Amino acid sequence: MQIKRYEALSINEGMAKIKDELGPNAIILSNKRLKGKRGSFVEMIAARDKCCTSMSNLNNIKDKSSELSILNSDEVFFPFRTEIDQLKVLIMDTRKKADIQCELTELKETLNTLFDMLGIQKNGNVSSHLSKIYYHFISIGISRQSAFQIVEELKNNYSQKDLEDYNNLLKIAEGIIERSIATFYKDITKKRVISFVGPAGSGKTTTLAKLAAQYLFGDKLDIGILTTDTYRIGATEQLRIYADIMGLPLKLICKKEEFKESLDEFGEKDIILIDTPGKSYRDENYLLGLKELFTVESSIEKNLILDITANRENMIETAEKFGIIDYDNIIFTKLDEANNFGPIYNIIDYAGKPVFYITNGQNVPQDLEEVGPGRLARLIVKNTMVTMDSRS
Repeated sequence: MQIKRYEALSINEGMAKIKDELGPNAIILSNKRLKGKRGSFVEMIAARDKCCTSMSNLNNIKDKSSELSILNSDEVFFPFRTEIDQLKVLIMDTRKKADIQCELTELKETLNTLFDMLGIQKNGNVSSHLSKIYYHFISIGISRQSAFQIVEELKNNYSQKDLEDYNNLLKIAEGIIERSIATFYKDITKKRVISFVGPAGSGKTTTLAKLAAQYLFGDKLDIGILTTDTYRIGATEQLRIYADIMGLPLKLICKKEEFKESLDEFGEKDIILIDTPGKSYRDENYLLGLKELFTVESSIEKNLILDITANRENMIETAEKFGIIDYDNIIFTKLDEANNFGPIYNIIDYAGKPVFYITNGQNVPQDLEEVGPGRLARLIVKNTMVTMDSRS
């Protein structure tokens, strides 16, 4: 076996040298990054078996079955070793880069937070409670920018006496959030045709069933249900089970023409609820299809369902992409599985849409709560469901 050491500026450069000199069947024994007088470089140790058997030779053997019986596994899979070793090296290199990127991101956030605190504390001494408020908001998932803005408003608009009481300061901050959220609840008109849109797994079907049960048993309304979800296996059956239990009519819509016909057929109903397929917001054809479907009836209320356990950036991007259908409201689901409720504030602020319902479990119809700006502000600041009876 021939073993040789190589130096290169990068993994790819080292691979090229090894391939040129030892051939494609060379094996990478080790690699590591070192520092020398001329800077950082990669040391790679490679080897080649001079007597290795090629696949072409194996193909020329007449009695393949007898030959394979005497070949050991190393000889059979030897031609693939180089590719496997190269893949291992590339994975290790990618992991190192990912770790570095993660560390840089954390460092950036730390520096940004430090700069925020320096900004909060400029022009003299400021109550330490402002710092506590700022860190509390960041810890519950409110964005750094939003947390800074709220603390700046507290600092600039309230007296030193107000700043000396942390609980009172937190209550004032809650009021700031409530007023901000309330601006998106103006000129709201509830509609009789209500649809549910959103990504797969966000909880559209279950949320529809909960709301149907409340309308049926609580408000004694006559309900009809439509579903356009022909993508997911079993999706219609799940909704049909709910409809059968509540004794509600359910229609499956496969074509745009059927949608209009079914709406007309349910014309005497008090409320019509519409379930839609859950697909990725990156699927532009899916979003354009939804937009086209809703042109059939102009007075359809469109609720975007967002899973609060998703990360903030993903929810913001979802809210942005689904904007193509001009949704009216947001419903947050799975609050019982979430660690932080702070992102709710950022999503509402970004999308500029009200939230009338949240869900906190799978029970139908119990785990659905009607909410308003006050309830949402308390939920966000306290970072706990507290009680299901607090509604405003």
